[in-house]
Amino acid sequence: MKRFLIMLLCTLLVLSLCAVATAEEKPSWVIDDPASIGKTVVVYSTLDDPQQATVENIWYTYYPDCTIEWISDSVGKLIARARGEINNPQADVIMGGLFESDGTTYHDVLEPYTPSIAAELSKLDPYGYYSFFDVQYMALVVNKDLEAELGLNITGYKDLLDPALKGKIIQADPAASSSAYRQFHTMLALMGDEIADDKSWEYIDALIANCDGVITTSSSQVFKSVIAGEYVVGLTYENIVEMQITKNGADNIRLVYPVEGNTACASGAGMVKGCPHPEAAAAFLDFCASEEYQLSRKDENCARGTNTNIRYENYPADEELGVVVIDWEWLGTQKTALLEKWAEHWAEFAG
Repeated sequence: MKRFLIMLLCTLLVLSLCAVATAEEKPSWVIDDPASIGKTVVVYSTLDDPQQATVENIWYTYYPDCTIEWISDSVGKLIARARGEINNPQADVIMGGLFESDGTTYHDVLEPYTPSIAAELSKLDPYGYYSFFDVQYMALVVNKDLEAELGLNITGYKDLLDPALKGKIIQADPAASSSAYRQFHTMLALMGDEIADDKSWEYIDALIANCDGVITTSSSQVFKSVIAGEYVVGLTYENIVEMQITKNGADNIRLVYPVEGNTACASGAGMVKGCPHPEAAAAFLDFCASEEYQLSRKDENCARGTNTNIRYENYPADEELGVVVIDWEWLGTQKTALLEKWAEHWAEFAG
């Protein structure tokens, strides 16, 4: 009997230790019963295939029974789709292209939600709608061979006005592409004495003229076209260029941080209003904020994140890049007006 009790106590101790270990292994953002969130989460996303693969690798580790259904497009088209479905929502989450510079622009299709691990994040949405997982810095992607043929050394925005680049620059439409809008308001902030002053708009007009009508609605088309040798230079993000070089072997391009300076803006994901799977959506937004996901993004997608448990020693610091501070709340209130003005100037100066 005594031997039986000893064996029983040992068994209970082992089970207890296993339970403690399991609890320690499961991050705090993962809910106690992962199966309770359901079988599906529908994500409208601006992420490309490699970035989606990074999401899946971590998500399915903790939520193996909940399948992500991806619908991919530019943020403009995804928002338009969500608005068209407002009375019968089909998506649970919009991921990517939602920036702290948006103000209240997209709130009509979103539900407020704050990540359960908000205390770990360097950036929080003051409105309470976005789960920030990314911090974007602006960059130019330059085709080294074509640049050399022209005898140029492109170092920043001012160089884009060189007549030798007329018709050889590609950018996306700020009204359709999140990266293009980021580039647009970054140039407005850096190329004048004050953001969106007459001097900065003079620069925008000159750039539009030198683009000679070249524009796309796709962020990815920018860097793909430069890699393919169709254009000398494109306006894009830091991590996109770094990823093409270090992960995809694109050795004919280089990453250029504009010498004029830079901006750093957080982006994230949001829950769709009246979404069909709210439990899964909430779990997904907590996942976006997690150290586990953002660390994987750093390693696999060359991306910077918002979780303060991660360090980014291999990236230039804000001081090195000349990052300027922007009043995001003000910019959010001006987004519609700025885009309308952009469209007017494009129509006038695109040639």
